[in-house]
Amino acid sequence: MPIHAPRRRAAFLATAFALLCQASAAPLEADMDAYLGRDFPAKIREVSVRETSIHIEGNVGKESGKWSLAEIPIETTAGTLPKPADTTILQPAADGSFALDLPRRKPRADKDYDRLLSRWQILRKTGEAEEVVSAAHYPDEVACRSPQLPAGKLRSKKGLGGWGVGHLPDELKDLGISSVTVNVMIHSLVSLTPGDGTTPFQWQGRTYHAQEKALAGLDATFLEAQKHGVVVSAILLVANPAKDSNPVVKVLGHPDATKDGIFAMPNFTSEEGVSLYGAILNLMAERWSRPAGKYGRVHHWIMHNEVDAGWVWTNAGEKPDIVFMDLYQRSMRMMDLIARQYDPNSRAFITLTHHWANRGEPHWYGSKRLLELLQRFCRTEGDFPWALAYHPYPQDLFNPRIWEDSQATFTFNTEKITPKNLEVLDAYMKQPALQYRGKLRPVHLTENGFNSKDYSEKQLADQAAGMALAWKKVSALSSIQTWDYHNWIDNRHEGGLKIGLRKFPDETGDPLGKKPIWHLYQAFGTKDEDQVAKPYLDVIGIKSWDDAIHKEPIR
Repeated sequence: MPIHAPRRRAAFLATAFALLCQASAAPLEADMDAYLGRDFPAKIREVSVRETSIHIEGNVGKESGKWSLAEIPIETTAGTLPKPADTTILQPAADGSFALDLPRRKPRADKDYDRLLSRWQILRKTGEAEEVVSAAHYPDEVACRSPQLPAGKLRSKKGLGGWGVGHLPDELKDLGISSVTVNVMIHSLVSLTPGDGTTPFQWQGRTYHAQEKALAGLDATFLEAQKHGVVVSAILLVANPAKDSNPVVKVLGHPDATKDGIFAMPNFTSEEGVSLYGAILNLMAERWSRPAGKYGRVHHWIMHNEVDAGWVWTNAGEKPDIVFMDLYQRSMRMMDLIARQYDPNSRAFITLTHHWANRGEPHWYGSKRLLELLQRFCRTEGDFPWALAYHPYPQDLFNPRIWEDSQATFTFNTEKITPKNLEVLDAYMKQPALQYRGKLRPVHLTENGFNSKDYSEKQLADQAAGMALAWKKVSALSSIQTWDYHNWIDNRHEGGLKIGLRKFPDETGDPLGKKPIWHLYQAFGTKDEDQVAKPYLDVIGIKSWDDAIHKEPIR
């Protein structure tokens, strides 16, 4: 056999497997699209999860038949029913309306089961045939342990991405930071079996074991952030089971994930996977939302990373966009429902790259497309208070001269949204269809930075000019609440980029040296802002910062 034959055979098998996955997903894709587009005759109007009960109201419509209400566990794919479905007989009034209260907890497979995450759907039986006559509906309201827990207050729009305790302890104060993001590898927080340094806890009738050392490490980070009064958003990352043999990862990560992904989508294919995922989410939300802040506070939850590039950052294998979004929106809803039990102000954030109307790579989806799909799911199965974590990197991550970004135009169909055309993102999110109950959804810029190709004066000036232009736009756009600049410190494991506010920790002669953008970032939001930023007008070639703001309508 020729030496390259095994490689060709492996490539052939990989391609064949991908095509098989696509073929098997095609009917599901069509069914899901039809479900989201269907005009149902019946409707569930409200689902409220109370302390011990679930209140459900709706209307069965004008047709005759025998009616029932089906409970659909969250591991069930959108547009389908579990077999057999757990149903409750409905007795609607003459006008078709109904209202009932069901127990919140109910045994399931001999386990104590909280129906917090279930959605509900109306069925109609005529003769021997039974059909679905409404869309499923998730809970709208959730009883909260601490309804008076105050929301985190942003003192400014200035934040820091990927922050951690133990480095440069005065940095948050010196820079005037108001918000931070913190990465959390969620599998590290639990074990499936008891061991040294673990504490048992219950979720959905199953016993898991909290890893106290891992939790304590994060406690220290969140307590330090709390001491400085900054708003914390935790980025929840799922290790890839295709590349990690950890028993928790094997249950937690999506079984279709391929080795192409750095991280994975959570496992929604089994009750076991969903239960483990929910146990971890509940462990975090309960611990880091306590009124007294014993362990610190997490205000918001960023669900995974750059899901429009999910093939790399949130891998679930080959999936059509609508099927991928069904998995992802269920992950978002889980965090939303679980977190709102403890913090009424908590938000689950969708995280997206700068690739907007153009998806960027063949396996990617495009940020605009995923937002459109998320809207469809919300219109069909009930809205929830999700928010947006956007990553508006420059068109070329190595080139900080964003004013030259040719793919960033001022239309809703721009290929990319970079700092040059942030006005597009602001206008898009201000559309009534994107709002939640008539209010703007928060937009956080949770990752972006400007590269300095080296540490020469010119390259550092270009880097700072890109930052200054971006800040002036962020300051002028009301939908954008905060900018968590990434990266804090240059990192030799970031593909050759030097986007930090500081130089490499091991930089010869100037370890952790402050670049001009460190001083610029420090000045933002202070009386010194315009004076420190002024030299960069000449770098960009404009006379005033007002000249950089796009004021024409965006469509």
